[in-house]
Amino acid sequence: MTSSASAIERGTGRKIADWVATGGSEDLPAWIRDSVGSIDPDRHWSVGTAIRAVERTNGERRLRTVVLDDASTMNGEAFESGTLQAYRTLLSGIPHDHLLRAWNFIPRINDDAGFETDCGGGSDRYMVFNAGRFKAFREIHGRPEWFPVASGVGHAGRDLVLHLLHGAGEPCPVDNPRQVLPVDYSRRFGDLPPAFTRAARVNGAENASVLVSGTASVVGEDSLHAECFDRQLEETLDNLETVVASCEPALVPADLGDWLVYLPDPSFEDRVRDAIGRRWPDHRMTIEFRAQRLCRPELLVEIECAGVVPERAS
Repeated sequence: MTSSASAIERGTGRKIADWVATGGSEDLPAWIRDSVGSIDPDRHWSVGTAIRAVERTNGERRLRTVVLDDASTMNGEAFESGTLQAYRTLLSGIPHDHLLRAWNFIPRINDDAGFETDCGGGSDRYMVFNAGRFKAFREIHGRPEWFPVASGVGHAGRDLVLHLLHGAGEPCPVDNPRQVLPVDYSRRFGDLPPAFTRAARVNGAENASVLVSGTASVVGEDSLHAECFDRQLEETLDNLETVVASCEPALVPADLGDWLVYLPDPSFEDRVRDAIGRRWPDHRMTIEFRAQRLCRPELLVEIECAGVVPERAS
């Protein structure tokens, strides 16, 4: 897959991500798009006039998709309320230990939400999304000890688009010791924290798999190397190495066969390929690229990956 085209931000010369999530399986990375994502929906429903949902089933795996129409036009208060309702729909009826992997595509992700956080700072629309998502988890699952693996990135469309892979597997959540748990973030990043875990090991009937959340140049809770793409990329790869080894000590990120790289500026694609090739010269994973804004405007690259644990590592 190649990067999408990009527009140029007026007055800065900086490229702007313009990929649009549609709510279809094409939103998803290849490993899920070509499996349960390839099945026609077996259930359609709506909640009110603004929320549409479908579900696909393939054996023990299901993919639920929820779309909140015209979320980009909502003010901060309405967007939080809409996110809460959309996440209620996404989680409803699914046992907590069946929550495997979520993808969240958020319109105008870095824009000002129009009100201050409790700690006195400004809030952006990602923080508002986090508040609605966290409230839905708390309402449906109480205060769960862990959340599913997830990615939360921007897109250039109007709708909030949510996908959730769920089913048997009883995922074992895994932390990254280089980073603060998302649930423990300070209120600099919003009044309520982002609801995801860094990675998970999922045991299947025949083998185990590892799912890694969107990972960026964050150490502790702080973004590092603002405005330096190459250093952010190396920090991101360091984080991937650490969290994958935490899932399975003999495992390295190149053992996971499916990667999705989010780049606000798609012109950096070759530099990503080069850096991966230097670290893992013999890698054979599939690498897809998307031109999308990230959860923090200073971040320049985010990577998620997934794959089956090789027999030599299990």
